[in-house]
Amino acid sequence: MKVIDRRFKIRFIAVIVLILIVAFSISAAFFYFYTNKELGETYTQKIYAITEFKTIVIKDTLFIFIPPVIAAIIFIVITIILYTHRIVGPLVRIRAVTQQISEGDLDILIKFREKDAIKPLADALNNLALKYRERYSRLGSLLEEISKDTDEMYQFIEKGDAEAIEDKRNRILKKTEEIKSMLSGIKL
Repeated sequence: MKVIDRRFKIRFIAVIVLILIVAFSISAAFFYFYTNKELGETYTQKIYAITEFKTIVIKDTLFIFIPPVIAAIIFIVITIILYTHRIVGPLVRIRAVTQQISEGDLDILIKFREKDAIKPLADALNNLALKYRERYSRLGSLLEEISKDTDEMYQFIEKGDAEAIEDKRNRILKKTEEIKSMLSGIKL
């Protein structure tokens, strides 16, 4: 069973990579426009411009790369917060619902938004609650039927109707076997 949808992971990684590519592209563009200067017409002017340019580039490189890096970090943090919200929020709802289910409320279902990352887990838990609700309901009706059958069996005992007593006994045995079978499927 997939707990987190594969597309969620792919989209998350794609957004982070896209942010890094944009930050790198912005840094490269700043660097290109900052360094794309005429060096001069004569050889001496070019040498002087290169040495001056070297000290300026080293000093100003931080100013070229820091803004895109800070912007990338901010966008990555925002992306992480938004994507983790799609995991943590549903986990909090799952915890609350499982607490209610453990207290015996089998009619409750976990409600999720389509974009929640762990929707497959919620669907599995809802399916589990539905199956236990059906089992619990069937057990209740079987116990009710056994109770009626035993009352009727006592009436037949008082009347001395051996054939009806045997029929009720067989019905009760079949229902108890069904209960045993249902309970054997529950692993504790």
